[in-house]
Amino acid sequence: MSLPTFVVAGAARSGSTAIIEALREHPDVFVTQPKEPHFFAFAGHRVKFAGPGDATTINRVAVTDTSDYLRLYPSETGPFRALGEGSVSTLYYAQQSIETMQRLRADMRVVLILREPVARAWSSHQYLRARGYEPVADFVQAVACEDERVANNWHHLWHYTRMSRYADSVRAFFDAFGADRVRVWLYEDLQRNSAAVVDEVLTFVGADPARSPRSEVARVNASGAPRYAGAQQVLRWAGRQPALRESLKRVVPFGVREQIRNANLKPDGVDEDVRRALGPHFADDTAALGTILGRPLTEWCP
Repeated sequence: MSLPTFVVAGAARSGSTAIIEALREHPDVFVTQPKEPHFFAFAGHRVKFAGPGDATTINRVAVTDTSDYLRLYPSETGPFRALGEGSVSTLYYAQQSIETMQRLRADMRVVLILREPVARAWSSHQYLRARGYEPVADFVQAVACEDERVANNWHHLWHYTRMSRYADSVRAFFDAFGADRVRVWLYEDLQRNSAAVVDEVLTFVGADPARSPRSEVARVNASGAPRYAGAQQVLRWAGRQPALRESLKRVVPFGVREQIRNANLKPDGVDEDVRRALGPHFADDTAALGTILGRPLTEWCP
């Protein structure tokens, strides 16, 4: 039985889906379906989050049994030089994930994609609003609800500010696996030159960039305000029908599904008042992360 050789670990809303789908298209790389089994974070535990939609999303798709997880991979490595998945929960629940990963395969490679913290949190809120799960339209008000939501066991995507604090988790991965097996890329670099980032990730996980079928990543899993409310309601309804979702996945390629969904979204950037209000909350974490990476993150500073 083959074992994973890498994980694209997040952070959420930072481009990890775009990276993992680019890897999936490469002939040297195998990526699990679902791409986020959440195994490393929740191995051996019953996943029972209680937020809006959690029962039909993360609670339904999380794979927590080791045998079930390994069955997501081919029985033999075959033509694949790299095998992995893309659960963003891996970074957020770093300590649990690291323990599970080291038990399963201690030489795994870890791909981390990080984003300016306010923009990441904002994007998460917009994403949940577009899917009809976030009940609070105002982002700042939703952030004010975060402690209550955490206490009430809403899953990690609702943890807007907590998921935007990276330093402790990144340090834990470097300490556990070493700098040669953990690499960090920024969402902002992905936006500027996606082809270069994909080539670097492919090389890092052990695949040949020259065999990549395309030169840049597609815009996937985007957030924003719906252009047409009626169309968005139809997309929300379809997304909440498990049987229909699985049927569509079999007959409609991922890229086509994303084009349909993205066509009804208007990109919606962070309000500057929001950035000024929340930016200082992350200043200490951003400074610590810059020290870990040896890269001053001045572009993230408010």
